[in-house]
Amino acid sequence: MDMALTFTSRELRLIQEMDKRLRNVRTFEDIYAAIQAVMERICRADHLAVGFTHADGSPGLEWVAPSVQPLLAGYSPWASRCFVFQYTLARPNQAARELQMLEGRSLDSTETYERSRAAGLKLKHVLATLLFETRQKFQGGIAMYKDSARAFTERDEALLQAFIPLINDAVSTVQYIEAKGFKADLLAALSMEAWPGMVLNAMGRRIEETGTARALLSRWFSPHELSHDVPKEWVDYVKWLSSLDGLLLPTEKPLPDKKRGLDTLKVSFKASTVLRPGCTLWEVRIREELHWMRKDWARKLSRRQLEVADQMNKGLIDADIAHELKISLHTVKDHTKEIYKRTGADGRLDLVTRGRRS
Repeated sequence: MDMALTFTSRELRLIQEMDKRLRNVRTFEDIYAAIQAVMERICRADHLAVGFTHADGSPGLEWVAPSVQPLLAGYSPWASRCFVFQYTLARPNQAARELQMLEGRSLDSTETYERSRAAGLKLKHVLATLLFETRQKFQGGIAMYKDSARAFTERDEALLQAFIPLINDAVSTVQYIEAKGFKADLLAALSMEAWPGMVLNAMGRRIEETGTARALLSRWFSPHELSHDVPKEWVDYVKWLSSLDGLLLPTEKPLPDKKRGLDTLKVSFKASTVLRPGCTLWEVRIREELHWMRKDWARKLSRRQLEVADQMNKGLIDADIAHELKISLHTVKDHTKEIYKRTGADGRLDLVTRGRRS
């Protein structure tokens, strides 16, 4: 399609206003407001919907679409069956009308039409495009709808096509601003506790992390146990939690601790305090509990001797150790002598100082 566009003075004023607004946008709502004046008035659209990818990278779009929200609120699950999405996905940054999209099919035979009716809308015509910064970086989409019998024209299509680069630049600007603020908020939330942490989206993908989290995981998990630097069991757990939609809290069915010898890795999950439309985020706290005794000494002791040594490390005297472990005082003294013999420690103080893990 190659059509030379000419505009009336009124149209030029609207376009200049849109251009000015798009160059100063800071939010997705700003983009919608800038586009609306031109698209609805010049193209005589009854409805405008502008969608943007989620800040956490999860599937679907965050829509600014006041009058068609009932249709698009649950769009992601059936988007792959929508004729608009199917056609425009294969043609990045290419405006198209339903005449091309349907390829000879009737509008009322589509699931999109049936869903629009069920949502209380009477959509008869559509002009749309999907926005890509690069072929790999999907940014969002624009769709205009008409309730009237009069279809969108080639001129309307050419108009939308001419503005796609400008709109794309505006979307990139807002998404950059959103991403910076989003990451800053996530890091601020993670820094509220001393333990290393990560933020995962509903698909188990890492969105943000504290500086020590990944190094900690590399000590506890082998590469084949990870998916995109996240333990696979965590990915599955977060997907399961997200599918419950808040019906079960992580504290009701926590992920089991990971044991390795005498050491333990504890992990806890909670819904993130950072909220964004369409984002399901989980804060993961990682706590490594390392046994206090140096490994070469711990390997020389039996399980019961280690239990006695642990109580000595806590500062308990023999009588208290006997009460705590429910064994006789004589047995405690025998274990203590054997501990000193096997480790070479010269008494209790030497055991808990020289035997402490460095």
